[in-house]
Amino acid sequence: MSEAAAGRRVLVTGARRGIGAAIAVELAGPGWTLVLHHLDAAGEAESVARQCRERGARTEILEADLADPAAVSALADRAGPVDILVNNASRASNVALAGLPLAEWQETFAVNVTAPMLLAQALGAGMAARGWGRIVNVTSATVALGGPSGPSYVSSKAALVGLTRSLARSFGPAGVTVNALSPGAILTEREVEILGDNPHAGIVAGQLVPRTLLPEDLLTAVRFLVADGSGAMTGQVVEVGGGLVLG
Repeated sequence: MSEAAAGRRVLVTGARRGIGAAIAVELAGPGWTLVLHHLDAAGEAESVARQCRERGARTEILEADLADPAAVSALADRAGPVDILVNNASRASNVALAGLPLAEWQETFAVNVTAPMLLAQALGAGMAARGWGRIVNVTSATVALGGPSGPSYVSSKAALVGLTRSLARSFGPAGVTVNALSPGAILTEREVEILGDNPHAGIVAGQLVPRTLLPEDLLTAVRFLVADGSGAMTGQVVEVGGGLVLG
């Protein structure tokens, strides 16, 4: 960590395991504070916090249901002010269009789009006032591919890309960058829970880099997006999927 970056305060949503946990631990360092959000997973969040503290960071653990706008606002109040916001938490949805209930669509959008918007609105204002900030929204390669997730998930992640670009326009003049990280088929605990063992066998064959991808494969991109030196890059979607998506 550079001296200029010393003392950053970071909120990572969905930080109990998988991609969010890997990002939190990667950004942990002396003088940094990692605010770790979770829902109903205090034990897992504490395990991540312990790893962050081992790297010299301070930690705070906050629980909130991101489907509830009031809970999101309370989370922003308790977490802020922050210098870096990583909107990683998301709600998976594999319900096909033919049987898609409206409630499934609405709750997926509440977690995947509305919550990131509310957090950016609440915490981005402070970043802008201080003249520096980084917002990273974790979207998905399914936006380009149209699946294999259901329409609620794919559409919500596409909306998150649009939100990223809109926020970049809003915050850019104040020195705050907003970018999207688009993972491909990353092997996480949730992927195994949803899709079973070896869930990406067919996808890996279609990657230009034909190997299983892990959360650690995303970390160099994340470090760049939150670095002092990335201030000229905003409103972009960074694809990290082994060449599954080009462009």
